Amino acid sequence: MKASRLRSGLLVAVFASGGCAELVGYAEGLTDHRSGRTLFVRTPASVGGFVGFALGLPLSAAALPITYAIHRNQRRQNPGTADALSTLLWPSFVLWRAGNLLATPFDAVEWAAFRAWRNPPALTRPEREELEAEVDAQSLPSYPVTPVYPRSRD
Repeated sequence: MKASRLRSGLLVAVFASGGCAELVGYAEGLTDHRSGRTLFVRTPASVGGFVGFALGLPLSAAALPITYAIHRNQRRQNPGTADALSTLLWPSFVLWRAGNLLATPFDAVEWAAFRAWRNPPALTRPEREELEAEVDAQSLPSYPVTPVYPRSRD
């Protein structure tokens, strides 16, 4: 009885959050070194993702008739955007991201003990220039001026 309530609660939480996009983005961030996470988090996330993908391969093979039909339909509707691997190996991709999520407790511990207390890293010069150009592109087109960027002395 408790397990079914827990599953129902998890499903409600996922649907209330607006779908799986945030969850997939979080799972990808667990393995990305640019996210500021250390090997304490990235290693279990990578191992979990690898094991999940491997466990999903037999399921992908079993589901191939269904996923092939879906892929063929997608290719017919949107020929340029139909990705064969993510459609045909959909069970493996789902279990890959689910395996990445096994590092969530490690991420919580690292965040509470380490990342929450650090200052955000300073922007590098190219990152700052990119940010300024992006802000200019969003705000300046409403004005009749052309932004002039000074030449760098590098």
